[in-house]
Parts: sequence; C-alpha cells; structure tokens
Amino acid sequence: MILVYNGYVCCQRKKTMEDRKVKTIVKRKLSLVFLILQLLVTAGLIAVIVKVGFVPMKYIALVIGIGAFFFVYTLFSQMTNKSYIVGRILCVMMCGIYVFGGYYCVNTYSSIDTAAGKSVKVDNISCIVLKDDKAQSIYDTKDYIFGIFSTADRANTDKALDEVKAAIGTEPKTQGFEDNDTLVDALYAKEVNAIIINEASRPLIEEYYKTFSKDTRVLNTHKVETVIEEKEVLDDITQTPFNVYLSGIDIYGDINTTSRSDVNVIATVNPITKEILLTSTPRDYYVPLTISNGIPDKLTHAGIHGVDCSIGTLEKLYDIKIDYYVRVNFTSVRKIVNILGGVKVYSDFDFMSDWGPNGAGTHYYYKKGYNKVNGKEALAFCRERHHFANGDYQRGRDHQHMIEAVLNKAMSPKVLPNYAKLLKAVSENFQTNMKTKEIAALCKMQLNDMSQWKIKYANAKGSEAKRTTYAYQSRKLYVCVPDYDSVAKISKKIKKLLKAKEATMSSKSVDQQPISDTTGGTE
Repeated sequence: MILVYNGYVCCQRKKTMEDRKVKTIVKRKLSLVFLILQLLVTAGLIAVIVKVGFVPMKYIALVIGIGAFFFVYTLFSQMTNKSYIVGRILCVMMCGIYVFGGYYCVNTYSSIDTAAGKSVKVDNISCIVLKDDKAQSIYDTKDYIFGIFSTADRANTDKALDEVKAAIGTEPKTQGFEDNDTLVDALYAKEVNAIIINEASRPLIEEYYKTFSKDTRVLNTHKVETVIEEKEVLDDITQTPFNVYLSGIDIYGDINTTSRSDVNVIATVNPITKEILLTSTPRDYYVPLTISNGIPDKLTHAGIHGVDCSIGTLEKLYDIKIDYYVRVNFTSVRKIVNILGGVKVYSDFDFMSDWGPNGAGTHYYYKKGYNKVNGKEALAFCRERHHFANGDYQRGRDHQHMIEAVLNKAMSPKVLPNYAKLLKAVSENFQTNMKTKEIAALCKMQLNDMSQWKIKYANAKGSEAKRTTYAYQSRKLYVCVPDYDSVAKISKKIKKLLKAKEATMSSKSVDQQPISDTTGGTE
C-alpha cells in the first residue's frame, strides 16, 4: 500500500511540474505577443508621424524616447511573476494611446489634403426663359434665339450652347450683347427667347432687376469644371517669403460655387522674419480685369470669372506675383469661428451692424476695443459698412482684424478640445491651391519654434464716383477710383517685406491693439 501511495504522489508531483511548465510557456508566449504588439504599434505611430510631415524632429525624438521607455518596461515586467500583469495592462493602455495619436495624425493630414491643392473652378451655366414661356426643357428650344455675352465668359457659354445643340439637333441661333443690362432687357422685351448666364452673375443682375428670379425659370444648368493654371511651387516655403490672396465670396453654401469676391486681402508672409502684411483692396475698386479687354470694372466682379481672374487683376494692380490663394464664403466664416469657440476681434469704433444670419434685420453691437464674437456675430462684423463714415475702407480694415483674430485663436492651445471638428470644418469650407506638403511644412515650422508673428495692415485708398463698368456698360455704378499713390506705397511695402531676411520686429501679443494707419500703408 505504501508503495502504491508513494507512486501516486510522485505522479501528482510530476503532473504539477508539467502543468507549471505549460503555464510558463503560455505566459512567455503571451508576453511575446504583448511585446510584439507594442513594438508594432509604436513603430506604426512613428512611421505615421514621419509620413505626415508636420511634426518637428524634436517631437518625433520625444515620441521615440517615450515608446522605447515603455517597451523596455514592458519587457522587464514580463520576467517576474509580480509585475507581468501590470506590464500587460500598461502595454494595452499605451497601444490605445498610440493608435489614437496615429488616428489624429492621419485625420489631420487627410483634412489638410482635402482642402489643399484645389486647382479646379466650378461654374454653373444656366439657360433661362421668362416664367410664362412655353418651353419646359432645352429640347423645346429648337427655334429659339439665345441671348449671350459677345465676349465675356464665352468659353463657358460655348460649352452650354454645345449642350443645347446636342438636345435640339441643330446649331442654336444666338444674339450677342455686351453687358448685363442689354442682355436682360432683351429677354424682358422678348427680343430673344432665352438667355445663357453664369449663375455667379445672378446676384449682380438682381441688384438692379429685383424680381429677376421670380420673373424667370431655369430650363437647364450646365456644370463646367475648369482647371486653373498652377503656380510655380516654391523650393522651400519655410525659407521663402510669399503672397497669398485671401478671397471671401458673398454667398452661403457650397464653397465650390463661383461668385463675387467681397473680401480681397493679400497676405504677404515672410517666414524668416515672422511678419505678415495684410493688404486690403476695396471690393468696388475700379480696375481693368484680366478678361475685360482694358475696360475697368469693380474688383468684386472679378470673382464671377474665377479666383484666377481676381489674382491676375491684383497682380497687375500691385505689380507683384501672388503665389497662393485661400477661398472662403459666409458659411465658412460662421462655422470656423463657432468651432474655434468664438474669437476675440478688435474694433476701431463703437458701431452697430444690421447684417443678420441671412441678410439685414438683426442688430449686433460692437464696442471699441476687443469683442468676443461667435460665428453669426463675426460674419456681421465683417459685412458691415453702412454705419461707417468711411464705408468700405473700414470694412476692409475689419476684415483684417477678423483674419488676425482667427489666426490668433487657431494657433493657441485652446483649439485642442475641438481639434477634430475644426479640421472637418476647414476641409469642407476652405479652398486653397497650396499643396499639402507646403501646409505641412508651415505647420512643422510653427510647432518647432512656436514663434509669435508681427501682423501689420495696409489699405488701398480711392475716391467715390459713378462710372460705367465692364459688367454694366450702359449704366453708371458706384465705384472706388484708385488712388495710385497709395497703390504704389503698398506695392513698395509688399516688395520690401518679400526681400526682408532678418527678424527685426518685436513680437506682437494677442491683446495688443493692432498697428495701422490710414495712408495706404502701415508703419
């Protein structure tokens, strides 16, 4: 009996030892799985950070150091029975943090990439008849005479006419007109049966033909996408001063829609000296457009013909090269300011704005000094001009104040809680031809040195007048005739900042009152 008992005990001990060996092997294999998982996730995060290109090397080194520390800790924790569970829990936590960080990096890059590199403009060209016209579609217009512009926007008009030709099976009859007045008058007088216009011109027409949309119907709209000629890419945007055209178009909704440009600001950026000069040109500045054959028009009307027309017109006015553009609309301003949690904008005067969310009617009040504003209040601030003695000049100055306010907030740590929403809003409501890698390089530069920028203002001057324009050649409109002395001063300032090589200006704090003058420049 004793021998049997001893044999049984020995078997049990042997079985226990084998179980322990199995458990040890399982533990080691699990430990190896956790270590490989942590190593792969850490390496993946580092690869993503390097790939997106906007994180400075010192932060990448910090991430590598933190990753190495926690990997070594996890490795040694798996060698003892007391700490291996803690090590695995820490491993899972760190992997979660790394995955979250990688997601944010990829999301940031994706949002920038969506907004960047826009080199296509979209025009909606409509065939329009009077409301009581018998035609229900372009297929019913075989014997119609189409009113068109003789020279303006002919490329888009001809594409729309090609669609009409395909529908009716023959070449459409056309009659040419030189401006909006003669074209629209011909439709009302039934001298033509239909007219073809760019929908971007509709707000301009409705300024003088208040019931135009009620009196007419759209038979067909032809969407035209045109590739904008790309500018030469800078070798190193962080070491080369450049000009950016900031365009604010006067509509809500889709950022791709072509429309008048009511905000026309040139941002001259010197990344070496950390200076920005914001030059505002009045929307009604009376200048030849690149497509107007030397006939002057309001600067805002250039936007109807595309951002490239606005850029070319300003390049000629100031004798400069504009490297990039940024384009926003009313919806952009409201959404971006709201997601930023409001901004702190400076006002030169106590004033009231009656520009509500969808037009006049709602009153907003602003005090001299800094005002905390939400999206609706920011838009009303930017649109007001009627309550100022100097009208559009002050509106241009307020545009500059708002740009500075948005920049100050966007570059502060306060945006982090709404970071993801901000990126989404920017990607959907913001257009620029700046390449993704160029934006990433600027972000990397700013994160690396966290410099504060000196922002200065310049405003083109002019005198009020009534003149005929390229858009209305038979009607005199309110315009602002350029003071070319102020234009020359601004041109000189822009060129001087583009050539500046050393930082000589002191940093400007967020709460400092903006430095500006009213003589067409800033000192």
